[in-house]
Amino acid sequence: MWQNNDRLSYNSVNILYNSPEDQDDVWQLRKPGDGQEMIEMHRRTTASNDDLSSLDSWTQTVMTSRSSLASSMMSIDSTGTGISSANTTPGDSPVSTPTAKKKKLSKKPSLKLNLDNVTWTTSKQRKRRHKYKKNIQASSAKVRAVMKQSKTPQFRFRMILLTLFGLIVTIVSFTWHMYQQQLLQIAIGDKIRFHEGRRVLHLLKEDGKELVAALLGHAIPNDLTPYQCDIYNSLKSVKICEEWKYRAKLYMNFSHSSNLSCYNVHWTSLAMDTVLRDCIALKNAHWYGMGLQRGLQWPLRVTPGESSHPLVTGDGVEEMFGGIIDRYWLSSDAVAIHVEPDVPLYVSISKDHLCLESRRDRDFPYQTTHPIVLKYTICTGKNIRSLHKDMMLNYRSLITDTAGRVFLTSPIWVASPRKVLSQESIQDFANRIMEHTSKLPGFLLFDSRWQKQEGSLDFNETTFPNPKEILKILHNKGFRVLLTIHPFACLPSRVFEQASAERLLVSDKWKKVPLLTKWHSKVCGLLDFTNNNTSSWFLERLLKLKKKYDIDGFVFTGGQTTYLPRYYSYHTSSVNPDQFLLHYLSFVGKLNSILGSEVGFLSQNFPGFVRLTPRTVSWDSLSGLGSVIPEVLTLGILGYPLVNPGSVGGDGSGEIPSKELYLRWMELVVFLPIVQFTITPGDYDQEVVNVVNNLFSVREELVLPLYRAALEQFPDTAAPLVRPLWWIAPEDVHAQMCGSQFLVGEQIMVAPILEDGRRSRDIYLPAGWWKDHLLGEVRRGGKWLHNYPVPLTKVAFFSVTTEPS
Repeated sequence: MWQNNDRLSYNSVNILYNSPEDQDDVWQLRKPGDGQEMIEMHRRTTASNDDLSSLDSWTQTVMTSRSSLASSMMSIDSTGTGISSANTTPGDSPVSTPTAKKKKLSKKPSLKLNLDNVTWTTSKQRKRRHKYKKNIQASSAKVRAVMKQSKTPQFRFRMILLTLFGLIVTIVSFTWHMYQQQLLQIAIGDKIRFHEGRRVLHLLKEDGKELVAALLGHAIPNDLTPYQCDIYNSLKSVKICEEWKYRAKLYMNFSHSSNLSCYNVHWTSLAMDTVLRDCIALKNAHWYGMGLQRGLQWPLRVTPGESSHPLVTGDGVEEMFGGIIDRYWLSSDAVAIHVEPDVPLYVSISKDHLCLESRRDRDFPYQTTHPIVLKYTICTGKNIRSLHKDMMLNYRSLITDTAGRVFLTSPIWVASPRKVLSQESIQDFANRIMEHTSKLPGFLLFDSRWQKQEGSLDFNETTFPNPKEILKILHNKGFRVLLTIHPFACLPSRVFEQASAERLLVSDKWKKVPLLTKWHSKVCGLLDFTNNNTSSWFLERLLKLKKKYDIDGFVFTGGQTTYLPRYYSYHTSSVNPDQFLLHYLSFVGKLNSILGSEVGFLSQNFPGFVRLTPRTVSWDSLSGLGSVIPEVLTLGILGYPLVNPGSVGGDGSGEIPSKELYLRWMELVVFLPIVQFTITPGDYDQEVVNVVNNLFSVREELVLPLYRAALEQFPDTAAPLVRPLWWIAPEDVHAQMCGSQFLVGEQIMVAPILEDGRRSRDIYLPAGWWKDHLLGEVRRGGKWLHNYPVPLTKVAFFSVTTEPS
């Protein structure tokens, strides 16, 4: 074996051999001097024996000439002359000594010996391939080293330790996460989960499946992390307290009873501009409630527009909501939501969510101060029927005085608004009623035009020169008289001056000057019933009026929030202006009279009927015949048993409905608790009179006994008199969605025609056996009757019966 870097001289060429131990074993032929050329012979990594023997013979030949080459190299080195041997090969030696050329030497590529075919190639051609080969060889060497090392006990021990450490970290992290979740679940009960990061509240069924999902704090930035806040002494019942710094605080607790589980959510703002917005997922459930509104549908549908609407009373025509509303929603999944009355509440219903929002608004209608709150309760029960009963008995004060049952047997007659309300017109109206329907005298209602001036509470001397006389005539004919009352004192009137002088009107907060608004195109002041002096003064005047003219009762109207002065200021301030209606109707029990109302807010204990927003003379579902059933069912769910649907044919400005519309309206209303007329049956023909008489016979025989019994039981059962189909089939999806049929108690199901020109309709019969009173058959329920024929003078209704033998 040659030693490393042994040098050979041949014709002034240096030959350098690197030993095989080097990674790049090469033969190098060097020419002395600057710019020397070099020829390299790279050793093949796996050379054959023939190659090695050939290489040994060649090297021995070179060694024999070492002494002569050394002397020549010394002479050349002494002169400093370079020798060019660009094409020299190891097998050929120069014949004569080359002469030096005086030219600029250029760098030429070195040659490498390919041991496969004993040829010389330039290093540039193989440089890139050789680099990749070296990388692969290095990587392979490392892998072999690791594999070799892995067989050692030390390496295996280290890998086991590393694996155990990673497993321990994973288990600890997962356990900590589940522990935090479990802490929240334990704190709020076994039926609720709250993810504080995503602010999602989950209510669970008994089997662990999700019942309700609510996104809380929708307006708080998602990247804002909450932290647990201190629970004050006054909030000891709170189970969870979370705070988002400088935004809001959230408190949650719960309560359970045998049939009801309720979860209280209480937000408090920490900044003036914080918006508190929670959205409850509607999912596939059907929702009911909220009150009268324009275009109300059963079940509830999407609210118009993209923004939230203030949930306050209005006229239901120009404004979205009507005169009777409630902050109560009921779901077919046995979920109910109740919002506190002191919340500045804005509501929107989309396809997927019911959103409740509270915010500070300098504009009308809420008068808010800092901090803003959003307080509501979510309750769950066994089924929608039992849940509704528990919600009404726990969160509402229901009617206990059943004096209003007199409206069941006696219809209400209202003089047409197209005629001047006078002593003569009232007497003529009473005579027409007695001529064709002498068995139905009932109540005769005077609208607010009976007053001398709006709010004066005295008869107009011009139109009623002798009011006592006409009232006596009406009483002799069998009528009882009702007068319409409102809380306005209009200009010019003596009562306005008196109320202003005694500071009984809603006034400016600083100047104490009465604020004015409009009522029936007249400029009026609003009596402030939050002032006890006003209530006493008004009650005294009503009692005097009743005694003077022998008045049987009163129907209250007006007072909706949308009729308030823009910058109102009550004597007793409140965030929600609808609480004015509580004061307005609070003294009526002292009148000892027959009562009715067109407005209401948390006034389920009102001892009389409540009336729908006036209906237009039309078939449409916005405000005509098609809108009656959804609104009657909604008021029943809100806890009002005696619902007046308005006049047969509509409460328009005096137009006469068509005969078909009048008959179809009559066929619906006769099965409702109260029947009201503006157009008498005698204004048409004898056929209409006969139809009305026949329908009242059915009412007397089948309907009224059920209503009397249901009204007596109402304080204990909270069951509406007019009931949706799901009342007897809580889990039936078809019953949950049906908004054109209803139940009288639990015995009769009514399916009226609600479209112009129709002589048939599709009818859904809930499960059970039903007697068909139109065709005289007994039918099995739980199915649809398609294209069921209904003549113009008939109405389809069915009663519960037993299976035929």
